[in-house]
Formats: sequence, C-alpha cells, structure tokens
Amino acid sequence: MRSASVKRSSGMLSRRSAGLVGVIVFHALLIYGLVTGLAQGVVKVIQQKVEVSVISEPPPPPPPPPPKIEKVVQQPATPKPQAYVPPVVNPPPVTQSANAIQSVTSDPKPQPAPTPAPVVEAPKGPVSAKANCSHLEAPEYPSKAQEDEVQGVVNVVFSVGADGKFAGNASYSFSGDIPPRYRSAFKSAIATALQGYTCQASSQLKQEFGFRLDTSS
Repeated sequence: MRSASVKRSSGMLSRRSAGLVGVIVFHALLIYGLVTGLAQGVVKVIQQKVEVSVISEPPPPPPPPPPKIEKVVQQPATPKPQAYVPPVVNPPPVTQSANAIQSVTSDPKPQPAPTPAPVVEAPKGPVSAKANCSHLEAPEYPSKAQEDEVQGVVNVVFSVGADGKFAGNASYSFSGDIPPRYRSAFKSAIATALQGYTCQASSQLKQEFGFRLDTSS
C-alpha cells in the first residue's frame, strides 16, 4: 500500500513539473512574441508619427515681392522770361528845310549869366563903434577921480559876439593925465557902459572916451 502511494505521488509530481515547464515555456514564447511584435509595432507607430508630423507641417510663406522701383521723372526747368527788348528803329534822316534854318538863325542870343554880388568882407582892424553900434551910453565919471579933478582920455578896443553884445574882452589905453591908481575905476565905468551897446555881430570895435570936468561954473 505504501509503495503504491509513493508511486502516485511521484507520478503526480512529474505531471506537475511537466505542466509547470510547459507553462513557463509558453509564457516565455508569449513574452518573446510580444516583445518582438510590440517592438515592430512601436517602430511602425513612430514612423507613422514622424511621417505624419513631417507631412502636416505648413508650407513656408511665399517670399515678399521685390520692392517697386519708382522712376523719378525730372520735370524740365521752366525757362525764365526774358525781358522784352524793343527793336531798334532808326529814325528817318532829317532834311533841313529853309524854315528850320530860319528858325535856328532867328533864336535869340543867350543872355550872359548874372554876375554874383560882391562879397563884402568884414574889416580886418577895429572899426568905429559910433558907426556900427546903437544905444550908445556915456560911462559914469568915477567919483574919486572927479573929486581929485583927474581928467583925461581913454581909448578902448573891444569885441562883440554873435548876438552883437559886448563879450567882455577889451584893451584900454590912457593919456598921461590919468594916474595909474585911477585907471581901474575908469575901466570899470567904461565896461559898464559897453554892456548896454548893441553892435554889428562878431566884430571888433574901437571908441574914445573923454573925461573932462566942467569948470565954467
């Protein structure tokens, strides 16, 4: 009995081993087939994707048209208008007739040009104040000289400005009868009198003043 059971168990083990080996071989073949088939399928899919991606790319845009070159046409410059020059017309020859000769000969003689008026030059030396001045006034007799009975003659040369008035420049000459200490008083009296003169403008004049005491009384 015991040997029979051993044999059964050994037979069952062998069958299980054979089945297990078959299952392993089947799985190995299945795995190999799957691996080889899937690899080829993956390659095909990748090729299809690559092809599809390459085909589906949009075409490149057309190149831009070349720039249009516009031809610039230069307008001819407008000529400047020329000034109108009238044609030269030669006058007809003049024929002198007898009337023309007569009119030429009958023209009055040209009148001589009027002679300019002579320029009156101002006298170079001093002139008389009595002939060229107005409003002549006699100088006042100095009181001190009158008290001391000093008498004499004073000659004065003086100049007037453009307004005909005494300019203050004068030279005095005294006779020997007037002592030097009285002469300043006579000069002051004569200069005061000359301030009232109205004379020819810008001239040099002369005048004589006599200082005499009236002794008839």
